[in-house]
Amino acid sequence: MKFSIAGTLVATAALMDAASAVPVINAFSGFNLGANKPDGSCKNVQDWTDDFNTIKSWDSRFNTVKLFTTSDCGAIMNAAPAAIATGMKIWVGVWAVDTGKFDNEKGNLEAAMREYGNAWMAGVNVGSESLYRKEIDPKLLAQRIYDVKGMVQGAYGASQVAVGSADTWTAWVDPANEPVIDACDVIVMNAFPYWQGAKIENAPQVFRDAVANTRSKTKGKPFVVGETGWPTDGPNFGDATATVPNLQAYWSAIGCELRRDQVPNFWFSGFDEPGRESAIEKNFGIAKADKSLKISLSC
Repeated sequence: MKFSIAGTLVATAALMDAASAVPVINAFSGFNLGANKPDGSCKNVQDWTDDFNTIKSWDSRFNTVKLFTTSDCGAIMNAAPAAIATGMKIWVGVWAVDTGKFDNEKGNLEAAMREYGNAWMAGVNVGSESLYRKEIDPKLLAQRIYDVKGMVQGAYGASQVAVGSADTWTAWVDPANEPVIDACDVIVMNAFPYWQGAKIENAPQVFRDAVANTRSKTKGKPFVVGETGWPTDGPNFGDATATVPNLQAYWSAIGCELRRDQVPNFWFSGFDEPGRESAIEKNFGIAKADKSLKISLSC
């Protein structure tokens, strides 16, 4: 959304008023979801509705999902009405690297808020591991976070919706990224002991260390686990092996611990995604592509 000078002043004033009340992040548990069906085609409203109802059937406390895009496959315009219909909340992902893509993503979020309001929104992250990949200057990412905050919290009055960025714990502890921390209402941290080559026996402590390291550098900002999980098939990575028993062990340790400690979190991911290029990333689902669970989710 392009603001006029007058519009920018109004939005900025509203955002300054909202800043006095930092958005509260309540405890939730949920899953990351892609915008494509297993055959690669785009999800429509009914597909999103089916996904949300499936997740809620696993446990009614799974009440929030995180999306990676607003524009790809018309994701947010299809997912928002499904969320309203099922009582699911959506943590919105806005890609931030390319200017044209960012403007398109922001425009789609604006259209969804104009059409469906904001009660379905749990939060927004601007950027997803773009600092880790060194795809964007931290100061530019910070500007884009402020830009989205101005629209969401200021122009559209959703002062309760936290806006931040999602990145790896290694990015959050890098001093070069401090401008992004300052811009964020919330720190969304991704951490995968699998990708650190950890044995499954050591994985829970590796994850806990990532959380502690992140929190030591992020100035007491509200904290969400944006991604963690364990694959069930594909090649080994160091001492990490991709098996169903290891997913069960990691869920029983960390999935249950996050719930017990009431840490807001999203597991990566809800369902296997056969369309991904990586043999490992195809198999990170807590459920198969047909939506059947791989493991027990009891704690």
